[in-house]
Amino acid sequence: MNKYSADELFKKAYSHLQKKEFGKSTQLFEKLLKEYPDNLSLLRNISHAYAFSGAFQKAEESIKKIIKIKPEEPFAYQFLASVLKNQDKIEEMIEIVNDGLEKNLINKKWELQKKLLCPLIARDKKEINNYRKKIEKGLEEIINSEIELDYDNDQIISPPLFELTYTDKDNLELNKKMVKALKKIYQPLNHEISINQKLNDKIKIGFVSEFFTDHTIGKLFKNLIFNLDLKFFDIVVYHSNKTKKGKIFEEFHNENKKGFKNQILPTKLVDKIRIIEKEKFDILFYPDIGMSIEFYFLSLIRLAKYQIMSWGHPETTGSESIDFFLCSKNLISENSEKFYSEKFLIIDKLPMIYNKPIIENKLDDKDISKKNIYSCPQTLFKFHPDFDDYLFDILKKDKKGILYLLKDTHKVYYLKLLERFKKNKNFDSDRVIFLDPLNLNQFINHLGTSSVLLDPIYFGSGNSFHESMFYGTQTVTCPSKYIKSRIVSAAYIQMEVKKPPIVKNKDDYVNKAIEIANDENILDEKKYYQQAANEKLFNTKDVGEKFNSILKKLF
Repeated sequence: MNKYSADELFKKAYSHLQKKEFGKSTQLFEKLLKEYPDNLSLLRNISHAYAFSGAFQKAEESIKKIIKIKPEEPFAYQFLASVLKNQDKIEEMIEIVNDGLEKNLINKKWELQKKLLCPLIARDKKEINNYRKKIEKGLEEIINSEIELDYDNDQIISPPLFELTYTDKDNLELNKKMVKALKKIYQPLNHEISINQKLNDKIKIGFVSEFFTDHTIGKLFKNLIFNLDLKFFDIVVYHSNKTKKGKIFEEFHNENKKGFKNQILPTKLVDKIRIIEKEKFDILFYPDIGMSIEFYFLSLIRLAKYQIMSWGHPETTGSESIDFFLCSKNLISENSEKFYSEKFLIIDKLPMIYNKPIIENKLDDKDISKKNIYSCPQTLFKFHPDFDDYLFDILKKDKKGILYLLKDTHKVYYLKLLERFKKNKNFDSDRVIFLDPLNLNQFINHLGTSSVLLDPIYFGSGNSFHESMFYGTQTVTCPSKYIKSRIVSAAYIQMEVKKPPIVKNKDDYVNKAIEIANDENILDEKKYYQQAANEKLFNTKDVGEKFNSILKKLF
């Protein structure tokens, strides 16, 4: 390959990278690297392309090659630390951070970041508890330090709000400390506007999420927003520049014609603050605080008279900047309020208007009446170590049973979980099948062919449960006192089904799952649940009316 051809190919590859066309970009960079394997510019760019596309293992390999060629490369240490964190390789990440700090080759934010780490896939419960203690200690050290970081100058740390949610603990006090620590580090987070009254003729409301697209959050909340009465509400929907384009994203932008305003917020926090402050909102609504680091930080700032969160990520913020938590009466337990710093705004039904899925290639009765097929088609970080015994006790008792799980797009999560599973005395590799990622049609049909679905015990399913009701496949659930485990049970109550598979302990969970999976009348049961969902769970327009009403009552 001559230099002219190589330069042209590089320009094409870089153009694809800029356009976020990562597959095309990596294909061309890989071609160039065959000719120039030690070219640092190529290695830097392809590592970015790999990382942005989620191919973290390949990104890691490329960055380590950079360090081998140029040991004093500052970019490499920082980027490698980030890539290792995204793969849940925490111990290795800490080694790289310590090495980079010693050589003065890594951003000082990493000195704090390593204090606030928790694995998404833990080896065991002991490991979770140890990291929790380290986080508590780390937060105290940050609060008592004089360290300040520049949020808008690549010094953003990632607090473990997301990771801690998937445990069985009350996180209120920990999250309060987290807010306090972050406001100590980042001065812009202390910027607040004082609003004592309604500012507009209509109620002006802004909705903020990175996931108003083909994502669980988009599915759960789009119709709630679209059904707001434009006679009373002035609506702005904010997206991130990380928001992936998709059908639901386009639906939001099509609403512009009906009076909605959509805007992609810039990267810098100060620019976000300026744009939102200018709008003078009466309400800011965050459906999923904790799912996006970018908007988690934004939510810590008072930018509207009322700021509301909801169950897209059902964990308290511990922040004085969030006033209310929108939820269903069936989601809350007797003690729920003591786990939240927010006041509850309560709707009778689940606060969403969920469209019944539309798929092609619908299964016939023969396919959906199969027995002994157990499935837990959830993201793997919902699998707390305590849940392992639930899964494998089922297989121990039902010798014909087959358990289906989903591989994660991040291969390391799957491998870490599999390693943990193998230590369970009842694990049977021949009867545990990990499926490759499925498209929507394949996923819903898999739910249909499953005899019974298994709800993770500390953070249950939401969107997948609703999709399972396309065929009426039951989900066994064991709700705790925390809202994050009660979505399936709340849906059953809303559906008004008789004797739903809601249990109180592991033994009952195992027995109920086996009972359903071996039921001779499984097809009739599925059709019963399917009908109940059609009548009570899907397209609940009255929830839209309640949402309108509850927001109006704030003023």
